[in-house]
Amino acid sequence: MNKTVLKILRIIAIILCIGIIIYEAVRIYDDQKEYDVADEEYEELESMAVSWPKGEDESQIVEYPLLQIDFKKLEEINPDVVAWLYFPCLDISYPVVKENEVDEYIHLTFDGKVNKAGCLFEDVLSDSEFRGMHDIVFGHNMRNGSMFGSLKKLYANGNEHLLEDNPYVYVYTKDYVFQYRVFGYYITTVGSEAYKVVETSDSYDEFLDYIQQHSAYPRPADADLSGRPCLLTLSTCSGQSGSGKRFVVHTYKTAAWEK
Repeated sequence: MNKTVLKILRIIAIILCIGIIIYEAVRIYDDQKEYDVADEEYEELESMAVSWPKGEDESQIVEYPLLQIDFKKLEEINPDVVAWLYFPCLDISYPVVKENEVDEYIHLTFDGKVNKAGCLFEDVLSDSEFRGMHDIVFGHNMRNGSMFGSLKKLYANGNEHLLEDNPYVYVYTKDYVFQYRVFGYYITTVGSEAYKVVETSDSYDEFLDYIQQHSAYPRPADADLSGRPCLLTLSTCSGQSGSGKRFVVHTYKTAAWEK
């Protein structure tokens, strides 16, 4: 192979590399634009429909964060809304919709716009009032940490302390506030037993055994699941897109307050 051919091949290789870099840069730029649009939408939703305790109100927080959710305003935008989910230690605070068919909201934001950020959505087989033996809420693992993007902090090195002070997830519905406690999390795959449909006492106990065997988070010594409390699983993608890997966080209901 003469020098001329080698030179041409090097030029082609350089052009290909530059093309790939440009393509990736454009893709990242387009993705970031979509993320920004979604972030603005959810910030507006929170500003419009959620009242946070301030000043003297903070002293009233005894049992749960006193978020006031205006479901009437949310339902005017999307009648599929069923809850507002708040995970304090990870600063996750979003509305939750109930999908009517599988993956309906995977690329739709709360107000129905097509966007990669999607929306937090409850599994089609889960109970819309969060009273099922095992309910599941899905959300994207966004690069900017939005949606369920911050769940990965739980298994990052040096973050073992995150759940020490506040291991709770709160679900606000129109009539109730539910408190759930994290008792397990791990990386799994699409269609694994982590997404098990639980409808009987036996399947419930089998599910707990599965979680115990796979969890990277030791079950708290004082976690009492003997009464088979309602379970809530938070699920997001893990690793490279298309890998089929998922990260799940399992929680159990510890309290319920009627509004």
